[in-house]
Amino acid sequence: MKIIIETDRLILRTWTDSDLQPMLAINQDPKVMEYFPRLQDLEATKNFIAKVNKHFDKNGYSLYACVRKDSNEFIGFIGLLIADFDAHFTPATEIGWRLSSKHWGQGFATEGSKAVIDYAFRELEIPEIVSFTAEGNAKSIKVMQKIGLRHNAEDDFDHPKLDDTSPLKRHVLYRLNRKEYLQGESP
Repeated sequence: MKIIIETDRLILRTWTDSDLQPMLAINQDPKVMEYFPRLQDLEATKNFIAKVNKHFDKNGYSLYACVRKDSNEFIGFIGLLIADFDAHFTPATEIGWRLSSKHWGQGFATEGSKAVIDYAFRELEIPEIVSFTAEGNAKSIKVMQKIGLRHNAEDDFDHPKLDDTSPLKRHVLYRLNRKEYLQGESP
């Protein structure tokens, strides 16, 4: 296990075997997965963790396991992945998060994501970060706004990995570029 980022209340680190069961519980919580096509079972969760570990090994960053400093409790993930599906803005570096519902409303997603953005722009020198979600996902959209990402309705898109009949098909896209961030134009 390697600590990547620390904030006042969080540690973002590489994944360990002990993260599997709490991540599975998050992936099977209907509240958490409301804006995803389906709940994820054990096999899907194992594959997900393997994918983010492989991404870390290849790129030096990924979606990080997120734990509370005060209790060492695993609460989900926050971090970066390369989005490479067929869309007008890809390939792109995406910031994302998924936290247990009992930790919602406490500012953890915002706190961790702000630290990830700072790390991405200052240490990794990534030129732009994007984030996207189903257009009805008000909670994630609020986090995107709080962390300084900007929305342009012309960037919104139909997610190519979702069926045309899916109510989750339409997605909003938020972005922030490194130059703007370093010039202090973002909150």
